[in-house]
Amino acid sequence: MASELSRLTAAARQKAADAAAALTSLLAEAGLALPSIGVDWHEGWFTGEVLIDLGRARADVVMELVGLLQEGLDARGKRSS
Repeated sequence: MASELSRLTAAARQKAADAAAALTSLLAEAGLALPSIGVDWHEGWFTGEVLIDLGRARADVVMELVGLLQEGLDARGKRSS
């Protein structure tokens, strides 16, 4: 049982690490960075969910991120007017 839990936790941690790396890479392409982004390695022991901490960011970086998300929603036709 413990080995199954360890396997599931490791998979959840890898998924979170991959997601954080993908977001960091995509933001870098846009010339943005969330310098405090990271995986909360202590999460997951009880819930099985490993969380990604987006950390702290300057207001101008957040507004750039908002702009990117708005453009993405516009491109998908999913933004409400």
